[in-house]
Amino acid sequence: MAALRPAVAIAAKFIPLHFGPASLLNLAKSSIVTKSDATASSHNRSSSMSLLRPLTSEAPDLPLLDVDFCGECLPLDQTDVVDRWKHVFTLFRPHASDLGDLRQRANVFFPIINPILEKYGIPDDFRYVPLAESALRPKAVSRAGAAGYWQLMPGTARDLGLKVGKRIDERFNVQKATDAACRYLRALYNQLGSWSLVAAAYNAGPGLLKNQLKRHDHRDYYRMSLPRETRYYLYRVLLYKEVMSRPNDYSSFLSPAPAQQTAFHFWRHTESLQAA
Repeated sequence: MAALRPAVAIAAKFIPLHFGPASLLNLAKSSIVTKSDATASSHNRSSSMSLLRPLTSEAPDLPLLDVDFCGECLPLDQTDVVDRWKHVFTLFRPHASDLGDLRQRANVFFPIINPILEKYGIPDDFRYVPLAESALRPKAVSRAGAAGYWQLMPGTARDLGLKVGKRIDERFNVQKATDAACRYLRALYNQLGSWSLVAAAYNAGPGLLKNQLKRHDHRDYYRMSLPRETRYYLYRVLLYKEVMSRPNDYSSFLSPAPAQQTAFHFWRHTESLQAA
């Protein structure tokens, strides 16, 4: 999901999460229209919310554990934050049986990208972004044209120095695409000074986040008036972090769920939120 915005030095947003971008809270009732940056086209995008309706079957209560993104704590003392957190888990629950396959791909993928993240000073938590973006499918291509592990749009990728063409497309090269993504993330952090805002900017574009900072007297992602997709984006990244790093802590909630779709199919459904 990466498309450049001329107002900033580096291309626009950049990352969608795989198990459901995030429109939550009755997403089925309305369509979403957002402008994306790194991983989405600059065209308006609407989506069919019916694909993301949570299951109606009863499930155990979700454990509310201490969660943080790059050291910034998820404020579970806020009711709306708890509601969104529970919603993304409810959407993920039918696909929990795919975690084994996803973990196998991550065991190959993480050792490759971890040194690149470290090179640019990008926190480890950002390694979960490609899980959400592509479910670690190297040849994943969205309807909007975003491609590769990091789901970079052609224009953004080119602006970041990658070759994108019919014969050569470096968005599918894990090392080169990760290097480009990290340079972009580092530039966003230099502008915004908060890793949670960097993740939001990767989804919605730095211009939108800068406008939010001008309107509010705080720099709190969880309190900003953001497009629905962006409002849930960080929750989706955190979901991947949690289920990948400590799955046993959520087993009581996830285990009873039947396997209905593969992770890749779930990504396709949620990816529709970002492509018109």
